[in-house]
Parts: sequence; C-alpha cells; structure tokens
Amino acid sequence: MGAEGAQDDGYDVFISYSQNLDRDVAAVFQRGMENFGRPWYRPVRLRVFRDTTHLSAGPDLQGGIEKALSCSAWLIVMASPQAAASPWVRAEIDWWVAHKDSGRILLAWTDGDLEWDPAAQDFDWSRTDALPREQMDKVLAAAPGCPRWVDLRWLRAQIDERGSVPVNDPRLVADVAEFAAPVQGRSKSDLIGHHLRLRKRRNRTAGATILVLALLLTTATWFGLAADRQADIAATRQLSATSRQLVAEAATIQHDRPDLARQLLVEAYRLSHTEQAVGALLTSSDIPRVVPARNSSGALAFVSRSLLVASSGDGLALFDVRTGAPVSELPPGGSRPLAVAVSSDGRLLAEGGNTGEVRIWDLSDRRKPRQLSSARTLSTVRDLAFDASASVLVVGSGTRVAAVDVRDPARPRVTGVSSGVTVSLGSGTAISPDGTLIATGAADDKVRILRVSGSGELSALATVEAPSAAVAFSPSGHLLATAGEDRTVRLWDMASPRRPEPRTALHSPSESVHAVAFAADGRTLATGDSEGAVHLWDVSDPFRPRQGEALSGHTFVVNSLAFSPDGRSLASAAWDTVSEELSDNSVRLWNVHGARRSSAHVLLPGDGLSPQPFAPTGGVVATGRPGAVWKVDGVPEPRRLATLPSFRGGGQDYAFSPDGRTLAAGHPLSLWDVSTPARIREHARFREVEDPQTVVFGVDGRLLAAREPLGAVRLWDVGDPDRPRSTAVLPAAEAEAVIGAEGSSSFVFAGDRALVASVRDRRAVQLWDVSRPDRPVRRGTVPVGPSRTGSLATTADGGTLFVGDARGGVTVWDITDARRPKRLGASQRHSGAITHLAADPVRDMLAGVDENSGAIRLWDVSDPAVPREIALLAENGTRPTGLAFSPDGGLLAVSSDDGTQLWRTDVGPILQQLCAQSAPITEAQWKEYLPDRPYDPPCA
Repeated sequence: MGAEGAQDDGYDVFISYSQNLDRDVAAVFQRGMENFGRPWYRPVRLRVFRDTTHLSAGPDLQGGIEKALSCSAWLIVMASPQAAASPWVRAEIDWWVAHKDSGRILLAWTDGDLEWDPAAQDFDWSRTDALPREQMDKVLAAAPGCPRWVDLRWLRAQIDERGSVPVNDPRLVADVAEFAAPVQGRSKSDLIGHHLRLRKRRNRTAGATILVLALLLTTATWFGLAADRQADIAATRQLSATSRQLVAEAATIQHDRPDLARQLLVEAYRLSHTEQAVGALLTSSDIPRVVPARNSSGALAFVSRSLLVASSGDGLALFDVRTGAPVSELPPGGSRPLAVAVSSDGRLLAEGGNTGEVRIWDLSDRRKPRQLSSARTLSTVRDLAFDASASVLVVGSGTRVAAVDVRDPARPRVTGVSSGVTVSLGSGTAISPDGTLIATGAADDKVRILRVSGSGELSALATVEAPSAAVAFSPSGHLLATAGEDRTVRLWDMASPRRPEPRTALHSPSESVHAVAFAADGRTLATGDSEGAVHLWDVSDPFRPRQGEALSGHTFVVNSLAFSPDGRSLASAAWDTVSEELSDNSVRLWNVHGARRSSAHVLLPGDGLSPQPFAPTGGVVATGRPGAVWKVDGVPEPRRLATLPSFRGGGQDYAFSPDGRTLAAGHPLSLWDVSTPARIREHARFREVEDPQTVVFGVDGRLLAAREPLGAVRLWDVGDPDRPRSTAVLPAAEAEAVIGAEGSSSFVFAGDRALVASVRDRRAVQLWDVSRPDRPVRRGTVPVGPSRTGSLATTADGGTLFVGDARGGVTVWDITDARRPKRLGASQRHSGAITHLAADPVRDMLAGVDENSGAIRLWDVSDPAVPREIALLAENGTRPTGLAFSPDGGLLAVSSDDGTQLWRTDVGPILQQLCAQSAPITEAQWKEYLPDRPYDPPCA
C-alpha cells in the first residue's frame, strides 16, 4: 500500500462528502489520487474509497460504510455547507474520532466559508459554515492544532464551467500532492518530482511519435511549413517539460548535492523560462554553499559578514561567504589547527592545535594576513575565544583553561591557568562578552564557571551538573547554553554566576549535541547533533523557546557552528567523510533569518515600508522604524546613507518622489529634501493632518495622497515642496471595509494615469479621476466583496487592478475603461487575509503577503485570468509591515517586526551567482539528469 498504516485488504483514503454537491468533485479528486505517481501500465498506487464506486446497494448500507472506515488509513472530508449538514458526513467523522487517529483527518474545502483563528487555535465559527462544529470540536480535542486543508473551490468552479478537469492539470497535481504527502509519508517535493519523471517518460514517447507522424506528413502533403511549426511547438513543450523536471530534481537534491542543484537550476532556465524555473531561481539563495576547505579539522569562525576563516589542509584559509571562493591562506604552523577565534572587530585571529602553541594574526589586509606573535599555553589547544574587547583570549584543552592577556597582541601573556580535571578528555570552552566569566566543560558531565580578574587570574565560582560537549554564552552574557550526550540543550540564567539557574531545556531528536552557537542578537540558537542535522531555535523568550527549522545535508557529527556578525549566515562543520584512516570535515554556509532558512538577498535592521520606499534607481530604500535611508545595491553590504527624524515611537511611512529628490513623511505629514543624503533638510510640515498612515506620490511627483486617521484620502499639490497646498479630499472608507494592517494600502495611484483607486465599503473600490486635483471625479466602481479589502495594487500602465481580501483571495480587474471595470480572474492560494500587494513595474509579476503565516507568494500574471503561483519566498509567521518592488523591478522588499528583507527578482544576477557558487556539472552528472541531450555545461 502507498500509505503508512493502510491494511493489505483495505484503503489508504476514505472520502466523506455530500453527494448532492460534491459528487463530481469527489470523482475527479479520486481519479487524481489513484493516478498520482502511477505509470499507466501499473495498478493504482493509492486505494481510495468513495461510496458510489466501492459500495454496492444492499440492506446493510451503514455496516458497509463502517467496514470501509475501519480498514482505511486516512479520512478526507469534503468541506461545504451541504456536507456540514449531512448526517452521513457527521456520522463518518464521529465514527473516525471514536475509533481512529484524529490526526489523520484532512480537509478539502469545496464550498462555503472556512476561517481558522490562530489565536484561539480553533475555527472562527462566526465565519465558518463548511464544517460541522460539534464534530470538529471532537476532532480538535483529540488532535489540537490547525488541520491540514487544501482549497478546492477552483476545482468546483472549473467543473461547473467546463464539465471536467484533466488528471494532469497542474493545480490538481499540486493539490493532490498536498494530500498524498502525509498519506504516503513522503515530502511533497519528492512526490511531485517522481510524478514529473513519469510524465517526462510518457511525453518523450508521445513526442517521438508526433515527430515521426509530422515527418511523414511533410513528405506526403503540401503542408510542410505547418508540420515544421508543429514540430517546433512540440520541441518547445518538451523543453518546458524538461525544465520543470530539472527544477523538481534540484529541489530533491539541494541539501545533499547543493552544487549540482545550482547547475540544474541554471540549465532549467536556459532550456525554458518556465514559471517553475523562475520561482526556483528567486528562492535559490537558501541552498547551502559548500566551502572548499581541504581535510578540515572543523575549526571555523567569521571574520566579517562576508568573510569566513576555516581550517584547510595543515593551515587556515579565508573564504568569501557569498561565493565560497578562497581569498587567502595562512601558512601552516607546527600542527593542524584544531581551534580558531576572531576578535569582534575582525582585526585579530588566534589559532591553536595539538602542540599547545597559539598563533595570533593581524587581519587588517585580508589578502595578506600577518603573524604578530605566538605563545605556549597548554599541552594542546581545542577551544579558543576572545572577549568582546579583544583584551583576553581564553584557551581550552578539554582538561584545563588558560587566560591570555592580548591587549598587546604582539606580546601575549598567560595570566592564569585553571586546575586540571582528573577525568578523561572533555570539550567546550566559552568566555562571556565582557571577559569576566569562563565556562568550560569536561567529560565528567560538569560545567565549571570561572572568574577572570582584572589582572587575568582565574578563580572557580561554580560547578553545575550538565553534559558539556559544547558551551556558549549569549551575546548579552545573561544566558549560557550547554549541551552533550543526553539529547538536551540547557539554558542557564547567569545573572548570579555563583548560582547559575536552569531556565529551560531544548530536546534534540539525536542522541547527542556537539555544537552550539548564538546569533549576534541573542534571539536565535543553533545546535549541531550527532546525526548531521543543524537545528535552529528561537530563544527570544528563554522561558518559552520555539523550535525553528532543521538544516539537513551533513551526514555525520556536526562539531562546529558559527554565526556571521549580522546573523544572516550560519557556518557548520561536520565529519561527513569518515574512514578508519581519516575524519574529514565538510564546511557549509546557510542563509538564515531568525530560526529559519532565508532566500533573501539583503536584510536591513529597520522595518516599516511605505508603498514607495525606493528611490528611482532602485538601489536606495527608506525604512520608517527607525527612519533611515539605505544603499542596498552595488555595495558589498547595506550602507546607511542618512538617519531620518522620527516623531513617533512606532515609526512612520517614508515615500520617495518619482525624481528621488524628496521624501514624504507620514507623521507629522512633511516633505524632506534628500537630494544630498548626508545633509537632509525639511521643506515643509503640514499642520492640518496629525497622523496619516500612508503617503503616496502621483506619477509626476506634483500630487501627494495621504490617508488620514479617520480613513479619508487627502490630496496635496506639492509642485512647490516648500508650499504644499491641500486640493481635495476623497471619501473615507467605512470602518469595517478595510483590514487596516500596518503598511497596507486602501488606496493606490493607477500606474502612470491620473486615476486613484480607493476602497469605499465592503462591496466597492471607487475609481477617481484626479487629472484636476481640486475637482476629482468618480469615474467608476469595482464591485468587490463581500470580504473586507486587505490591499490594492496596479500594473505600471494603470490598466490592471489587483484586490486582496480578508478571505485570502486576489481578484484581477481590467480598469482600462474606468467607467466599465471588467473582472479578469482570481487566485485563491492564501489561507489568511492578504494585507499587502505589490505589482512588479517591469515584469508580469505580483507579490502578496498572508496575514496569518507571513508567507510571501509570487504570481505570474502574464495571463491575468489565471494567475500562476511561481514562488514562496518566506513563511515565518512574523507580522508584515510593508511590501514593495523597486522601480526597476530588480528588488522586492518585505518588512516585518524583525527587519526588512530584500529579494532579487532580476534573474540575470542570480544566474551569475549560481554559476560562481558551484563547479560546472560533470559529463557523468549530465548523463544522469539529461541523458537525451548532448553534454553542454550551462556555466562553461
């Protein structure tokens, strides 16, 4: 059977549905489940029970249903108001809760309303009519948490319109995979990859047949040109299919073979610019990078945001974090480096090994490091750590600890040595940021806390019982993390170093943890275990830590971890190549954002974006909390150009004028001259408006619109920025018509037209002609609703309007003729309200933010009637506060409570980066994935 737990003579899935409403939807979905991932010549992979296909008429109909339920592994409920009222559906759910695992209930939403309340961890029954409340209360009581569901309302609509849906419809395949993944106990990407491979084989045979027929037709008829065109179409389709297949293959191997995954993505885009290839490129920054360190011992540390030092061969090497390429090498000393540390300013580097010698290097010239001194400390060096001021260097051997005064790094001096630990060798040494405390572990499952005096002498303060293969202080010094052989990472409160207090314990799925590291902000902890996994934890609240993402790809013990100074990169070293003769560490680099992987290109510390945060060039962006102007493109690291005045604790909107010389601020409403960022000056302050939430410039920069606290949109003539003039006020939106999330927009200028779209009530977005700003005229109304509106966006030409609503829908409208708007299509891919929308001004691309999960999705809207989702950029649950594309379409900025992330949306630089980060695909690898095409490496 395909599902875990399905009986040999039973079913993998039982479909419960309303026959009056969902008979056709259930039939199509059953065919999709049974044929998913199945070659045509084999029996069905998943056995699906549906009463009209498996239950014969008879007197014991109820008994037949219960028998089918008893031998089914999963229950799928088709959710609709009719199903909620059906006694059969209610009875089937009740039976399942009483006799089966409630965690194996999946929901297929086909009609009505379905709203999950994250705060209450329950459905919002005031807005949900697609499920029976009494039965779902029992389900949630037995299996708390949001059930897994898929929105199939599009399937009903297409069946109603066309009568049927083909089994290979991409949306049906994606939704079937969403259910098949838990049923088969495999990942969705694995299942889709397998399904696409089968389709590729079938298409190859079909393509060959079509080609032969086309050639015969060419020789026998006068329609040779038509046959050639058909062949071209078939070849194009084949290239598109191969491109999609390579994207799926890259997704399955990106953790185990990241370099090859990068090469496959580049080739996929070269073959065909499919939406799958574009989406994969935009999110490719979350693929780990392998650092080419040779025979590494695992010693590693960050020198700066863009530079990593790691042991390589018998010495050390500096590597570029962005590309993984070596920058310089440090000549080897008397032994292989086992430990390395870098001062917080990146100026000093210390290394040590089995001889006990510590060498100190000057890294002022990164390409030519210079040795300053060396010192004999302990018999061997296994751990090194600088304090925050680079005054003290701590050396650990596993049995003893030494403090070295390095205030004069050319003349290091040992100031104190701890007494030995009379047990077998342990590991783990850390120094607090202020240099006053040392924590050292040993193999006796104890952690010793030592005091470092002003003269560098060591004295014992406390001993705590805890396995201690690894120890680390938080950047504030208030927390100490210890880990070892008992599957547990412990967090200790160090407010009183003589009496460390246990705060909480993090439980690892592996038998032991060998490495721990805090990010620079102290909010994220990384742990490395004995099975090759790196786990991220959100420890912003030490009493209630939350498990983040697991980073896979290493195959054996992770023995070293380090965060970059900005917390955006994580380096890990693990014994991935192990034999009787050699243990060789591989070193990987991961892009992270908090406790999750990240595909963003840049992270800024500020958040709060207006709909127009970019200067015209696209490389400069303004954030509102704190107020600042940043250079983000064409520089190695983001650079603050100016600090903006703030008159509000929560920050405010800052919008750039089209010429980039003026910034409009949201509180108080004011204009600022930023033509010279180093010397900004205020043009004028508007006394009439106290606290507008959103400010937006018209296309020519002479008109400014500001939403006031009560919802009205006031228009200002700012042709003379020193003397702005109020011209008119557009009607306020009704209080219940707009979601009102921070940074969302209930009004928008329609591209380069003198037209403003503004929400009026739940059922209407009004279109205002503002060609005469003192006399705006309402030209038309877009009939949206009945849900509240979350955000508006338009294309650059102002001809298309996108409306996001509280139910997670995006509707697309043609407003070329403002008097007669026409509905073009809709996408229903979000589960929560869409609070922010932004349209790429250059490409046919739309971005949207889900309020519930913080998910950032991208759609291809080249065909507005059928928006196609191409990428999921992030899904971290943080509250979104802004979303915008740069004017040149090269960057997408998304702000949330923990900063502003920027993604590249121009694939050209992404392709160059992928080629720079990976070795060319070999001929053997090419034959493995592209056996029918001649060897032609994409990055050669």
